[in-house]
Amino acid sequence: MNILIAEDDVISRKLLAAHLETMGYTLTVAEDGEEAWRLFDRVPTRLVVSDWLMPGMDGLELCQKIRSRPNTDYTYFILLTANVTEDGNYDKAMNMGVDDFLTKPLDRHQLAIRLRVAERILQSTSRIQSLENVLTICAYTKKINFPV
Repeated sequence: MNILIAEDDVISRKLLAAHLETMGYTLTVAEDGEEAWRLFDRVPTRLVVSDWLMPGMDGLELCQKIRSRPNTDYTYFILLTANVTEDGNYDKAMNMGVDDFLTKPLDRHQLAIRLRVAERILQSTSRIQSLENVLTICAYTKKINFPV
């Protein structure tokens, strides 16, 4: 699975990339939110790990742009931050479409746990989408019509 990383701090970015590569993921790496958006818009990925505070476009703005992109499969969005508990930031981020949080400094074990959850959710959304493409509901009987 490919993961898009958006992290402006070079040390944090390299550390995150090293952890993810060790876990067997392929990566698309961006140095800020604007570059991440350009990369995503060109080739959408199903999983994004983004820093919250970045110059230009921050992680919340990136999440909003991804959520508003038409005809895009569901993308699981993990936000990296030290700001989760401050002044309703958690609620604000969740309302803007963030799926999960990881606090800094990054804990490799927590990262692995979050990624396993993300993969399960993405597999489920893919299954649902494939069923939606095959099944139809009869407008008259309200029953599912199975393809022959």
